[in-house]
Amino acid sequence: MKIKCSNCGSQVDSDSKFCKFCGEKIIVLNVVTAPEGKQLKEIFSAVYNCLLKYSDYSKEEFDREFDDFKHYENRVLTDDQYYQLLVDVMFYSGFRASTVTKHRDQIHLHFPNIETVTNYTQKEIDLISNDPLMIRNNLKIEGCINNAKHFKRIIKTHGSFAKYLQSFGDLTSESSLQKLKSELKRTFSFLGDKTVNHFMMDIGLNVLKPDRVLLRIFSRLGLIADETDMQGAIKVGRAFSDATGFPIRYIDVIFVLYGQLDQNKITSICTEKNPKCDICEAKRFCSYSDKTT
Repeated sequence: MKIKCSNCGSQVDSDSKFCKFCGEKIIVLNVVTAPEGKQLKEIFSAVYNCLLKYSDYSKEEFDREFDDFKHYENRVLTDDQYYQLLVDVMFYSGFRASTVTKHRDQIHLHFPNIETVTNYTQKEIDLISNDPLMIRNNLKIEGCINNAKHFKRIIKTHGSFAKYLQSFGDLTSESSLQKLKSELKRTFSFLGDKTVNHFMMDIGLNVLKPDRVLLRIFSRLGLIADETDMQGAIKVGRAFSDATGFPIRYIDVIFVLYGQLDQNKITSICTEKNPKCDICEAKRFCSYSDKTT
């Protein structure tokens, strides 16, 4: 009997522990039938409208603040911009988002571009590690330096990081995305199963970062099997993108705003504890809210 690998979609023997095509562990998931595109569009619209309604933004202000996320697909980025996105992903990993955002200017000050960082010595490492305005995590600091060196090697080989990405073929295809994902995880520090999706999403690829906020909301809406169903969440994110016409990065930011704590001018609705089901405009699609009433 054959089953589908939840990571790359290849057919493998049902008793396999690891996929022979991509090497990932085989996870047997409960199958949840995704709603039709029309319903996904209605869910997204309800979430967006509720988020806006209970924020301190006017619609014009809200769109001005977050509309950049609608233009993440097919962006033209420089090598240093790709590197800085990786630096951001590394620091967001394992930390509360608000903590990293507060220190991001200082992070960028210390890791401004590939050429500067590749020439760092122990003197610069000590300076960064002792900066009171910096997130002083030596593993991440050293990882940023090592990753700059990997970037420089890739650029020397391929001409640019964009051409390196293109070398994996059509990145709208699942097989090419999986090859790239495996190579990024193998090459760069701090790119694990979740963070590699974060990086790929931020550079404009059709990949969703399945963080705990999205897993919680998608699970409560009955769109995935449970809050551990990362591959299911990635597929649901793509389905939302197809249904709404918005890039997956915009889908991500709207749902994260809906369920993440500690935000300026935004009221968190679908929080882990004490969600505001009474004002949630998506509750008609949600089975979780029935348990709270």
